[in-house]
Amino acid sequence: MLEDYINSKINEAYDFMQNDSEKALEIFDEVLEIEPERTEAINGKGSTLMKLNRFDEADECFNKSLSICENSSALLNKGMIAKHRNDFENAIAYYDKALKVNPNLENIVNILKSEISDVDDDVNDQANELIEKGIKLKDENKLWDSLDMLMQAIKEDPSCESQVNELIDEIKIKFERQFVYDDGDFDINSKVDRLKMQAIKALIKENNPEKALTLMNLLLELDENDINTLNHKGGVLFICSEYQKAIECFDKCLNIDNNYTCALFNKAIVLRLLNKLPEALNCFNELLKTPQNYNKVKPYQLEILNKLRRGAMT
Repeated sequence: MLEDYINSKINEAYDFMQNDSEKALEIFDEVLEIEPERTEAINGKGSTLMKLNRFDEADECFNKSLSICENSSALLNKGMIAKHRNDFENAIAYYDKALKVNPNLENIVNILKSEISDVDDDVNDQANELIEKGIKLKDENKLWDSLDMLMQAIKEDPSCESQVNELIDEIKIKFERQFVYDDGDFDINSKVDRLKMQAIKALIKENNPEKALTLMNLLLELDENDINTLNHKGGVLFICSEYQKAIECFDKCLNIDNNYTCALFNKAIVLRLLNKLPEALNCFNELLKTPQNYNKVKPYQLEILNKLRRGAMT
């Protein structure tokens, strides 16, 4: 299906953003040749151009996105570009517009505004500094480093937890997009496949992980060794911040088939999120034994190795 292909290409582009921005741009352009008004791809291209410090071109992308429909992602990014240009008045105006479009962004907007005012009176200076570093790293798509900074900010001043969790949730969404599944063609005449389709629709189209989880549990009552559903359930539990339960699902998959790389990769992401670096590294090392996993897995392995080396040197 065309929709599935486009979604997979967008996810692929986001995968490349962190380590190969030029490749990410190439993929976003490929998507936009097919669907020129796909705002998710336009915004992704703009974010990639920002990472490359090509702010004028990025601004054009976000203007195009907003000409198609008013959306908070483009508005927030235009605010960041305005801040980069030291145009603080317009930066705040864009942040406020983004908040009107999506009131759930209140905590994120407050944090972005605090970068301009340089201090949040309710949070101590050390935590504020860590939050600002975390935001900068997130904008550079250095997601793991950003997450580390934000978690340190919470330890430094627990009163900032609610606002920082908004940023962490934004990063988690990007991690969840990197999860891998083995969905093939569904048989519309199969009751089980129709139930699987409903579960995936509840998750992706309806943004209803609780409903998806209920449907997946029904599928597992029919077949507790349904490895595809177990892998999907692990992904839903990750979205729900049930990290240990997610790992248990991936482990069940691997107990059924120890060569099931989808579950091994997803488990590694969750372990890295929990800062269980040696365990995550073991998973990535195992995945690298299969050559076709190299491009996707190698950046994760290197990131953990560098972090472990830095820790050994301190």
